[in-house]
Amino acid sequence: MRLSKSKVTNQRFVAHKPKICEDKIGIADIHSHTCYSGFSQLFHFLKYPESVATPDKMVDKAIEKNIDVLCITDHNEIDGAIRGQKYAKTGKLDIDVVIGEEITTASGEILGIFLNERIPPKLKVEETIDLIHEQGGLAIVPHPFSYFCPSIGWRARGLPIDGVEVLNGAHIDPYVNKLAKKLFANYFSNVGGSDAHSPKMIGNAFTIFNGKTSDELYNAIIHKETKAEGRSSPLRHWIYWTMEIAYGVFERLIRPPNNKKISEDTDWFADPLSLIDNLSIFKKIIVGCGCVTFIGTPLPLLCGMIGDGWTLWNGHKKWREVTNKVTSL
Repeated sequence: MRLSKSKVTNQRFVAHKPKICEDKIGIADIHSHTCYSGFSQLFHFLKYPESVATPDKMVDKAIEKNIDVLCITDHNEIDGAIRGQKYAKTGKLDIDVVIGEEITTASGEILGIFLNERIPPKLKVEETIDLIHEQGGLAIVPHPFSYFCPSIGWRARGLPIDGVEVLNGAHIDPYVNKLAKKLFANYFSNVGGSDAHSPKMIGNAFTIFNGKTSDELYNAIIHKETKAEGRSSPLRHWIYWTMEIAYGVFERLIRPPNNKKISEDTDWFADPLSLIDNLSIFKKIIVGCGCVTFIGTPLPLLCGMIGDGWTLWNGHKKWREVTNKVTSL
């Protein structure tokens, strides 16, 4: 049973040390994505899916990695999380799946977890947090100092949030997670999330708490009795993810239409990758050739190495920017 959070919100800025009982540790990944996270755009013309992994696959991998609670937090969408939760409950699997959403606000992204309804994007951050709390959910600031995701940054300290992701697995540089922990660790519940876009990344960064269930995770976050553990996803996982995307798109292009089902259960949700099906023949040929070229050459490794250098540069730049601001305060 969940405890009330009504009396906790005024205790945000009390330094704390989480009380974790070593013999009762639960593991939660509070930040993960599925194929329901939609498409991103590269160079203003190239669209690609954020993930080609179904909720079922993400849940199965989380179980394989001994995760007790998995929060599915697709971009501005909860259908994938609903499906993942239904999959776990129907199969009576040994995992709790929490419905969540990574919501785009006017000021940056907010994670809403323990949701019942989808929250629309592009609202004011305060309004988004209110909508999360109105349905009994928890509001978490993910990757507060990200340089490639819309981030809340310093504003987090003035918001009625329930926790901060001080360890985000998607940021492989040694700077931005360190900043988040250094500047926010004593003021909010500390959580870690893999920000996985591929099953391989699930559980790389995670949250430990007293208990094993989603209700116990909820209460632990409210009472600041959580701890972020794990690591950032290594470069090889990101290289694998790019190849997984290319292979998934190519497979989608050549699969017969009658096999284009995301699940045998047709009562579950519309196929989020159907945008690929609607491409013109010409575009399908171009995309297919691009996928084959990418997979069959050293491009994934080359892109990974360039990306690694880019993240190190921008992570250090963000570190200088924030630490200089702290010094001037």
